[in-house]
Amino acid sequence: MLSYGGIENNVAINDEIYIGATPTGGIAQFLFIGRVTSRTFDDNPGTGINSTMTVSLNDAMLQAGMANFQSQSLVSVNEQINEIDGLLPQCDIFQYATDVNMSTGTFTTNANQRINEIIAGDRGVLQINSGTAVYLPPSTFDSSVNLLIDFGRTTSASQIAYQDLVRVEAASNSLFYTQATVTGSAATETSNAENIATYGTRTFTATTAQSELVGQTAQWYANTFSDPETVMLNLSFSDIAQNQTALQEFNNLCSFTNFVEVSYTPPGGVSTTGYYWPEQITFNATTSQTTIDMLMSPQTYYANFILDDAVFGVLDTDRLGV
Repeated sequence: MLSYGGIENNVAINDEIYIGATPTGGIAQFLFIGRVTSRTFDDNPGTGINSTMTVSLNDAMLQAGMANFQSQSLVSVNEQINEIDGLLPQCDIFQYATDVNMSTGTFTTNANQRINEIIAGDRGVLQINSGTAVYLPPSTFDSSVNLLIDFGRTTSASQIAYQDLVRVEAASNSLFYTQATVTGSAATETSNAENIATYGTRTFTATTAQSELVGQTAQWYANTFSDPETVMLNLSFSDIAQNQTALQEFNNLCSFTNFVEVSYTPPGGVSTTGYYWPEQITFNATTSQTTIDMLMSPQTYYANFILDDAVFGVLDTDRLGV
């Protein structure tokens, strides 16, 4: 941005900045909210007219990574992320619903590390909600599914058409394990998957904020990531190739990240459909088009036992035919 005659004072260190996007004929959406962490000046000589300033922003997790607790007490057993947000008002990360019980006490640790330990124990996801980071525990997953659009090879008012799709499995996506060792606040537990004899020991380690259920968490990790043929998807598409209605809904998806249905057909195979979480969305904008790349992981990497749910249900009544 321009830096001349005090204009730069309108964007000061620690200011909250909103970045939005508006598709043609669509509604403006906030895609990112960040805090100003640095300003780099490129000053012109003389009067300085046309001098510029480059502004760098941190998201909520990076902000938390810059803060260390100094003998800080955390007293909530299942809403510690909200508690941390209250202690660090420049963090801007919130928690929707409660998680499983976490250890309490007095901590001297990096706030980002503590947030990640809570998520590792509770096994939820971070949602970008109008640019703000929101933590969703697994208990909320059934309400975090986008039913208005899906992804496939053809375009329509309810489907985004991808131009490229790459399937990545096993060691290539670093999410294939047969053993998990989890360290909680009071214990370290190791669990093995049933296929460890077939594929050998492939170890995953994590530190959680849990005070209980550490063994169950280790068992979940060991068995959830033990299928070498489970694939992540890397798909890309351009905005100009889409139906306007679907593109607008995708814009909403970016502001309220959800599980979304993706269909594809492997070469010589059969049509495959599943629900995926957008782990990463990258935009590359030019004057002619915007290209979007999405790295997506299957919902099986997050699924817990839910009796009757259309997406996550183990015993969904639709599948039982009743």
